[in-house]
Amino acid sequence: MNTMMTASMFRHLGRVTSGLLLGALSLGCVTAVAEDDLAEESIAEASAELSGWHFWSWGTTTDEDGLDISSTTPQTCVLSGVAGNLNVGAEWSNDEESLAWVGAKYPLTGTFLYAHGGAYTNQNNVRVWANNPVNASATCFHVDSATSNGGSWKSSDGSVSPPVKIADLDPNNLRQCFLSGLWGIAGAWNSSSRFARVVKKTSTDATHPTTGWYVEANLLSNPYDGSHARVFATCVNFPLATVITSGPPVSAAASVTNTVPITSGTGIKGCALTGITGALNQNDWTDGALIAAPSTVGGDWTLSVKNNKTAEWACAN
Repeated sequence: MNTMMTASMFRHLGRVTSGLLLGALSLGCVTAVAEDDLAEESIAEASAELSGWHFWSWGTTTDEDGLDISSTTPQTCVLSGVAGNLNVGAEWSNDEESLAWVGAKYPLTGTFLYAHGGAYTNQNNVRVWANNPVNASATCFHVDSATSNGGSWKSSDGSVSPPVKIADLDPNNLRQCFLSGLWGIAGAWNSSSRFARVVKKTSTDATHPTTGWYVEANLLSNPYDGSHARVFATCVNFPLATVITSGPPVSAAASVTNTVPITSGTGIKGCALTGITGALNQNDWTDGALIAAPSTVGGDWTLSVKNNKTAEWACAN
């Protein structure tokens, strides 16, 4: 994939199966406009514990429309990957933040995956795009969004904002929170120590006064124009008998890509990001943390982390 991308390509990869593997694999390219931008969908239907998932990828420099990832199947969608340059943009007038985000349009017309670079307003009040690339992927769990919840974190002026509680603990341990959006501005992602994550707190401390799920980050606002960075999170309440797993964070050294499997065993699983640490300031479509869906039914998910990044994840089976 080139490191400069301005047009878009759509690729569709479908996999359908039942609990007894009664279906068959199908693979087809729907259309291709250019060879650089990529939108990818994978579909799997599994056992009664987790009825299935969709997987999508989308990357652009300037597309504000987003990729429609709506489904007739009840679903909850979260981020499974982010890469590129989120260290550009602003929030005022005709500005645009750089963002990787799963969200809805207004009025509500479905679920969309957004990934685009930042823009500024010039002296003629005209938007000027920076043409920085942002690449994002989303996993959509076949779990009704009406049973899910979440929230957001926003940077403060002159200091780091405290964690934001987004959900209580689930006594059945079937709730898992994931990142669902990163909105970057100039200077927000310029350091290897920058992070955004969700955390589960079973005990209290100075910044987590009650138990529960929190979204937190150490991103800073722009001191010159007052623009704010934002982090969004969504909590998925999985059905009974779902097994939720997570493991140690996955890291990569400078200029190195580290790809590791994050699932194993039989059955169909779905995975997404719970945290990322590192400087997201490179015009490189793969410089970040990207989870990949399996290429075969029942295959394992992998996580690729590049260039001094660390990623945290969780999977449902």
